Amino acid sequence: MLTDLYATGARKVPAGAPVGFVPAKWAGYLVAAEQAGDVTVYRRCWALAVLAGLRDGLRSGDVFVPGSRRYADPASFLLTTGAWAPQKVEFCHLVGKPVEAADALAQADDELPTALTDLETQLAKGNPSEVRLTDDGELIIPPLPAEADAPRAELAGTLVEVDAWTGFTDHLVHAGGKVARPTELSRGTNSAMEAVPPAHARAGSLPRRGSRCAAA
Repeated sequence: MLTDLYATGARKVPAGAPVGFVPAKWAGYLVAAEQAGDVTVYRRCWALAVLAGLRDGLRSGDVFVPGSRRYADPASFLLTTGAWAPQKVEFCHLVGKPVEAADALAQADDELPTALTDLETQLAKGNPSEVRLTDDGELIIPPLPAEADAPRAELAGTLVEVDAWTGFTDHLVHAGGKVARPTELSRGTNSAMEAVPPAHARAGSLPRRGSRCAAA
């Protein structure tokens, strides 16, 4: 519809054009322009909302562009049905999960009452150092003892070490389609990561598990 407006040079948005996607903070401008009968302002505001929605859709993957590498269909990065089928049983066996989705859902239904009972028992204790609810209804989950005492890994060093094991940086592809980086540049990148000052490395350390979340 927006393409047709530009192609024809029309000044007025067609009656019945969708507006459900317009952000709430922008909706007032459309209403004001409509009430004032200013079709030019209405068209501009509506077009901006369309473009902003398209931008957000591309970023989130809700909208994709056939043939594009950066804005490709997220499903294209997944295993195809044919490639997944022979690996499905082995994967489910390794992670200890049922092969069929219906069996997994049934298992979750069986486990849910027990888990909720355990949670309610824990919340009833009201121990400040354990899982608890605040007066505002927030669920507080403190770090596990082993997690609290574990040393924090420095992100830069971890990436360099994992790259040495796997060589994953050799498979990184530029979103714009540029060729892979030369070996000299890869080595330079690793050297740069290793040279990160300790204070900066700590700032980029692997995060701990979140300590709180909103209660359902």
